[in-house]
This record gives sequence, C-alpha cells and structure tokens, in this order.
Amino acid sequence: MKQLLLFFVFSFSLVNSQTIKKIKIADAETGKAIPNARIILANQIFYSNDDGFVSLPKDEKQFDVSIAGYESLKSAKYQSTIKLKPLYNDIEEVKIVSIDVKKIFKEVLTNYSEIYYNKPAVYDITYSQKSFENEKMKSLMIADGKYWVRDGKFNGKEAFNGKHANFVQLQIDTLRYFKTEPNDFNIKVKGAHDGVGNFFFNYELQRMNSLSKKRNAITTGRLVYEDELEQHVFYQIKTDADLTYNGTIIFNKKDRAITNFEMVFNQSSFKPKIHKDENGKEYERQSPNGKFVFDFYKVGEQYVPSKVSIKYDSSKFTQDENVFEFRSAREIVFKNFKEGSETGLQRSVEIDTAFWRDMKVSADKGELNLSKEELKFINDGNDEK
Repeated sequence: MKQLLLFFVFSFSLVNSQTIKKIKIADAETGKAIPNARIILANQIFYSNDDGFVSLPKDEKQFDVSIAGYESLKSAKYQSTIKLKPLYNDIEEVKIVSIDVKKIFKEVLTNYSEIYYNKPAVYDITYSQKSFENEKMKSLMIADGKYWVRDGKFNGKEAFNGKHANFVQLQIDTLRYFKTEPNDFNIKVKGAHDGVGNFFFNYELQRMNSLSKKRNAITTGRLVYEDELEQHVFYQIKTDADLTYNGTIIFNKKDRAITNFEMVFNQSSFKPKIHKDENGKEYERQSPNGKFVFDFYKVGEQYVPSKVSIKYDSSKFTQDENVFEFRSAREIVFKNFKEGSETGLQRSVEIDTAFWRDMKVSADKGELNLSKEELKFINDGNDEK
C-alpha cells in the first residue's frame, strides 16, 4: 500500500506539472520559509503550507502576496522563490506608540454588517483538520467542498437551540485525505465537540469586547507599524482571572476594518479540572492554550474571509498513571467568493461533528500542497481510508 500511494502521489505530480508551478515564500533577509502567506490570483485564494511552499496555476498574469509582519508584494512574474521584506526585525527596536485597541474592537463590532459581507454567500473551500498526541501526528483530514453563510455572522440564539444550519452550512464534495492512528491513551470524553462560534469573526470580537470590560482587566495596544493605508497593532488583554489574550491586528484606516486578526490565549496558570469520561471514570484535564487567525480581503465595498485557522496546544489529560498532551488544528481556506441564496446548500453535513469518518476517500488528490510532516504521516505505516 505504501509503494502504491507513493507512486500515485508521484504520478499525480507529473500530470499536474504542466499546469501548476510550485513556489516557495521566504523571508528576504533570513531566507527562512514563511508559512501561511496568502496569494491572491484573480478570484482564487492560496496559502503557503507549513514549509512555505504553494502550488499556483502557471498561466496567471498577476498575483498579490501578503502576510502580517511583511511588506505586501504585487508581481507579474513567477520565480522559484518569492522573497518578502519584513516590516521590522526586532520588536524592541520599534518605536512603540500606545493605541486604544478597545475602541477599535468596539467600533468594528458595532459596524460589523457594513464592513463585512452581510448577505447570503457561498465559498469553495478547503477544510483541513489534524491532531497530535505527545508531538506525534495521529490524524489528518483534508477535504474540498462548499461553505454557506446567511449573513456572515454567528447567531448565538439559534446556536443555543441547535439550529446552526439556519446561518451556516458545510458541504463536502471531495474527501482528499483521511488517515488516523489510534491514540496511545484514549479517554472517551463525554459530549466533546468543536465550537461553531470559533468560525466567526464577530464571535471573537464579542469575546474581546467582553474580556476587556471585565473587572480589573487590563487592555493595552501598541502601534508597531503604520503607513498611509494600514496600522499594525499588538494588543494584550489580561483578566482578573490571570488569563492572558494577546495578538496582532491589521487595521485599514480608510475602511475602518480589521483585515487580519490573530489571537493567542494562555491558560497554563489555571489548575487542572476533574471530569468524568463516558464510563464514569475520573480524569484530569489541563485547559489548552491556543491561537485563532482570521484573514479578510475586499470584494466590492465589503470584506470577505480568506482563511480561518484554529489551533489548540498544551491540553494535557491524566487518568491513573497515563498522561498525554494533545494539540490540534482546524483550518478553512475560502478559495473564492460567490453570492449565495437563502436556501443554503443541498448536501450539508453536521459542521460540529467528525463528519468525515463515514466518507470515502477520493483517488483524486487535487492540487493540495502537503507539508513534509503531512506527507510523512500519509506515507508511513498502514494507510486507513
């Protein structure tokens, strides 16, 4: 099976080598690979993988490359390596200017429906999810499909009543990859599911506003870069519960829009909590740390998403003498944007479940750009489909 899979991956790359070109995105000063750089080609969105590589159609005439912390680049010529110049090298050398980030969060949330697309929309997407136990990859799922939203916003009342499909739907057209290996220590957690709210930027903005209003919460903002169009801001919110949220935003001054949002939270100071598994047996869980990323670009007069990334790490489970540390990542890349209808999608899945487990893996692997780590996981050992 391993030899067959390797042959298939190699054969597929030969077929597509006529139509796509593999490019590396790198730091112009250090030469280091830059993961998660966004490339916009006409109506198509691409991102560099964990190794900084991205596969692009050869016949494109113009493309834009951007990522927070680097100068954006417009180019009409493909090169084997595209080098981006950092906006700053050492944050300690940057002239720090205080800025009221609470005001920015509040303003953007108040005007959310004017800034971000607020009508039914359908996106062609790539949805990926992977997990690790004790730094060893245990699962990988990558699928292509469609993502429908009613008005671009999370609705708390409908979500509470289990009516997610009223405002968001996910359809899987092709399951490109799915492999899983058993965990060394598997706790059957009762009622575990991923929050749908974390896919929506207004949900995270509401969280930022609520946290900054907490009693004794300290919120700071530092302007680290500014040009005629944008401000790059570092922020931190520290609550009275000793929980810290920090990250960066890119703020478009003309449109009064947050076009890139990164939020890192740290819960390591919290004491582990005692839970019971499905069999009623107690286990101890250390709450995870994490990082959320939202990326937007402008279509017409409003902004639409190009990526949502959700990562958790340092989640530690202990039961009897068994201990394992878990981390995971979910990501949606919105490859293009189309106006949608009120009716939603025809073949939607339950977005907050492991919907891929009963699906058949396609022989067509598409033009996905797997990292070395992902390829190693797919090609090593027995492959489950």
